[in-house]
Formats: sequence, structure tokens, C-alpha cells
Amino acid sequence: MATLSLEPAGRSCWDEPLSISVRGLAPEQPVTLRAALRDEKGALFRAHARYRADPHGELDLARAPALGGSFAGLEPMGLLWAMEPDRPFWRLIKRDVQTPFVVELEVLDGHELDDGRLLARAVHERHFMAPGVRRVPVREGRVRATLFLPPGKGRFPGIIDLFGSGGGLCEYRASLLAGHGFAVLALAYFRFEDLPEYLSDVHLEYFEEAVAFLLQHPKAKATTIKEALSRWEEKTGQRPSEAREIKLYAQIPPIEKMDASLSTLANCEKLSLSTNCIEKIANLNGLKNLRILSLGRNNIKNLNGLEAVGDTLEELWISYNFIEKLKGIHVMKKLKILYMSNNLVKDWAEFVKLAELPCLEDLVFVGNPLEEKHSAEGNWIDEATKRVPKLKKLDGTPVIKQEEEDEN
Repeated sequence: MATLSLEPAGRSCWDEPLSISVRGLAPEQPVTLRAALRDEKGALFRAHARYRADPHGELDLARAPALGGSFAGLEPMGLLWAMEPDRPFWRLIKRDVQTPFVVELEVLDGHELDDGRLLARAVHERHFMAPGVRRVPVREGRVRATLFLPPGKGRFPGIIDLFGSGGGLCEYRASLLAGHGFAVLALAYFRFEDLPEYLSDVHLEYFEEAVAFLLQHPKAKATTIKEALSRWEEKTGQRPSEAREIKLYAQIPPIEKMDASLSTLANCEKLSLSTNCIEKIANLNGLKNLRILSLGRNNIKNLNGLEAVGDTLEELWISYNFIEKLKGIHVMKKLKILYMSNNLVKDWAEFVKLAELPCLEDLVFVGNPLEEKHSAEGNWIDEATKRVPKLKKLDGTPVIKQEEEDEN
């Protein structure tokens, strides 16, 4: 008598490998395996494949290639990924992650799909929430989301799951990720409850609010500098204390604080911390050789903390932050290049503080309210270079002095 075995038995997660084998067949017996499930709207999805048992009457899909059907070749999970709907163009989507898809698997005698005698059958549940994962609806301020938390007490790496341009709230990817130890926020951003109806009406500040919510959640944690340095060392094979250039940009989860671990980077000349969630510049005291600092795309609101590298820093890349005031910029005695586009500087009274930098030659300031206003009026370059006359390049364009024009 043939038996159909599944491992894990009974249930598994949707993203978990499923081992399928058959025993008790005749030597080299031809069989057809068939899988089917119905989605939450009753639509039927099916796949089948033809196989031949080995000389011992056994069939293991991890070792036996399919001879045809919905797929061919060695595909241990083919019966699941190859399922197609009976309805044309119907898509398999899990809407309620708290319930499983129920998969029926059958073994039929021979290679005729409709005429084969049923030899064995099994039912398996494919779940979207691992045991212990918690589902927490979120209605916090403007944020409309669902938070999935792994089992256990610890703080977990945080992820925000943004799901395409179809609108609504899709949870199945976030619920599965939580089973791997992440705190995952499945975030709706349009066409859901009281959110905008159209994607074009969504404001970027909404996503900032979602990031702030997750960072402040007691079960979510950011990446520390120490952890980021450990990853970098493992990836590059270099010791951070000896390296001249270190790249810690775009960490997942993001870095939130410039902590004291930075003090170990005594030889570092170029440090990249861009595309994280850093709010304050801090703990640069130990970086006695730092020449280039990249802090673009963070949440920095002021320049406090740069005094520690004021005697060495030559380039500061700090675009796409929230800097409105330039207090403290004067300590940058050797700064030649300053890229600070898309910040919030709006007054000439702040801009003129750049004239206190004796070595500043190259400035990118586009996207600040001050630049946008005067570019619209057509006098940005003239007014800016008049206030910071030592500039040789502004917003990527060489500055031509009046005396140079007269000579030509």
C-alpha cells in the first residue's frame, strides 16, 4: 500500500520548504502527483507532475525529476509553486494571514491525470504566521498598519513592509518575516480606511511618522554602530580600528545613534553613515584622521557635534536632512566641500555663516527653501556668491568671478 509522506507533517509555513515522498510503490511504477488548494474566494489552484518510482518502489521529489506535467525536471517544491488557477488571470493572494491555505496532495497510478487510480492522499496546512507570532493592529496618529512581532521578550530588528501600488493593507509578507525574528510593520499608505484614495496624494511625511513609530516601539530595535562594524568586518575582512575607509550606510534595521563605538576608528579618513535614521551627530572625538564624513539621508536637525573633527574634516556630505540653522559650522577650519542639498535653511542670516569657513570652495545647496525662492526669482547664484565670495563651485556649476569675465 502506497503512503504519501510530508515533512514537516500536518502543517508548515508558506515560506518553509516541504519535503514530499512516496513509499510502497512497485519498482519503477509510473505515478502522477497532484496538488490543489482553494483561495479565500473559492477559486481553485492546481498543479500536477508525472514521476517514476525508483527500483525500491520509492519516490523522493528532492531526488527524482518530474517527467512532465505542470513542470519538468528536479523541482522538490514544484507542486506548490507551479499551481495555476482554473479562472483565467486569477492571482493567488492571502488576505487573512490568521488562517492557512489547505493543500490537498494525491498520488495517482500511471501518467493519465484523469483516469489514474488514487493510491494515496494527504492534507497539509500552509500557514502565514509561525507559532508564537503576534498580530497587532496599529492606528497611531496617521499610521494605518499591522505590526507582527516574533515570539519572545527581546527587542527585534525592525522592518517596514511597503507593498506595491495597488493600495490597501497586505500582510502576508510581513507575517512571514516575523517568523524569522523581525518586528515587521505592514504599512498601508493609500486606498485604506481614511488614507488618501490615490498614490499621488500620499505625503512623504507619512512614512517618516511610520518610521518614528517603529523606532520608538519597545519590541523593535535599531542597528548599533558596534553591530554595523561587526557586519562590515565580516564582509570586508578588515579590522575597523585599522581601516581608512568604512561604509556603514543603509543598515537594516537602520542606525539610530552615533554611539561610542565610533571612538575605535582611529585610522578612519572616510566614514559613511548615510541612509540611516541618525538624529544627532556625536562621538567623533576618537576620529583624529577623519577627512570625509557622509551623513546624507538621516534625521539630523543641527550641526552640533562636528567640533570634534573641526581640525581635520575637509568634506561633509549631509544632504536630505532637516537642518534649518547653521550654528556651529564655523569650527570646520579645513572644510573645502559641503554638500547639504534638500535641508531646511531659509534665511540669509544662516547662509552667511558659511563665509566663516576659510577653505570652503564647493557648495551644493539646491533644494533648501532659500535656494528655491531665489532660483525662482532668478538671482540665486548672484546673491549666494556675493555672500560667500570664496566659492569656486555652487550647485555643481563653476563660479565665474566678475574680474575673470572682464579679463576674457
